[in-house]
Amino acid sequence: MWRFVASAALTILGAAVIAGNFVRVPYVIISPGDATALDEQVVEISGTPTFHDPGSFLYLTVRVSNSDPTLWRYLLSQLDSDKSVSKREEVIGCASYAENARVQDLLMRQSQQIAKTVALTRLGYEVEVESSRIVIVNVLCDGPASGELEAGDEVTAVDAQPVEDAEQVGPLVRAHTPGDVVRLTVVRDGIEQDVSVRTGQTTDDPAHPCVSAAKAAGDEEACVGIQGQDIPTRRFPFQIRIDTRRVSGPSAGLAFTLAIIDDLADGRLTGGRKIAVTGAIESDGAVTPVGGVEQKAAVAQRTGATLMLVPVGEAKAARDHAGDMRVIAVRTIDDALAALERAGGDPIPPRPDAPSGQ
Repeated sequence: MWRFVASAALTILGAAVIAGNFVRVPYVIISPGDATALDEQVVEISGTPTFHDPGSFLYLTVRVSNSDPTLWRYLLSQLDSDKSVSKREEVIGCASYAENARVQDLLMRQSQQIAKTVALTRLGYEVEVESSRIVIVNVLCDGPASGELEAGDEVTAVDAQPVEDAEQVGPLVRAHTPGDVVRLTVVRDGIEQDVSVRTGQTTDDPAHPCVSAAKAAGDEEACVGIQGQDIPTRRFPFQIRIDTRRVSGPSAGLAFTLAIIDDLADGRLTGGRKIAVTGAIESDGAVTPVGGVEQKAAVAQRTGATLMLVPVGEAKAARDHAGDMRVIAVRTIDDALAALERAGGDPIPPRPDAPSGQ
């Protein structure tokens, strides 16, 4: 009897172990990545004099699972304090992993363009915008466009009317009555195609801002449930090459900006130390949150960084995993430069547009 029970229990346990290696769950696992010095192998400037800083800025990465993890990997990750586990929809929405990868690669290229612009503008150079594209960066999971449009699609026209920036798309969609069909011309994988979407209706619910017209009441506006972003191409006065290899996403924007300024300005912005940096950079110099700071702080501390700059709002999460490494929160590029100077770095020249006496 007992031999039979033990045998049955072992069989069930064995089946569970095997199943755990094949059953996949809809979660994303984020774990520590690397801390990479932004040296001349990563940031290369040619056509103008540059200056060497014996210290270095480190851009920080995380490893994000690119497929649904197995049950066992999910359970083991829950026990690791240096890893975070989130529902897939909270991280990539309804995009496929392939769509998300395309968007993250696009955001990395965009962050490089913005970083170059902010750095050069801060040093007094002029940067021109040559052209711009409208790219879909998010499609609402339950929105009218779900299954029709994809993250990474480039929108070129609405109802055969060409569009040049994201702000033009909304009014053309809203010119319809909810339930009408709107035709968007998009470029996907290099091929231009027309996609017809039956418009939905806007709501006051932040979780479901655009729903099927049949599910809403009242006389709200037409919508399709997409978020577009302008991706400009800029002309720079000299060549700045940033090679991050396979790293994607916008989170190294602040680090790129500081490294470019450091290369072009005479002095040691780092004070000769290793400075870890994370945060996206906006065209106006604002530093915005990026996520994954717990994992980034852990890898920065292990790499020997003595100071870490993070966006405001993410400092506490970073400090909880930073050990004795100092963490400073910044809102703008000027905040970051001031923090570096207070920490022993050399100052850079005043902003070209700053009033005299500053």
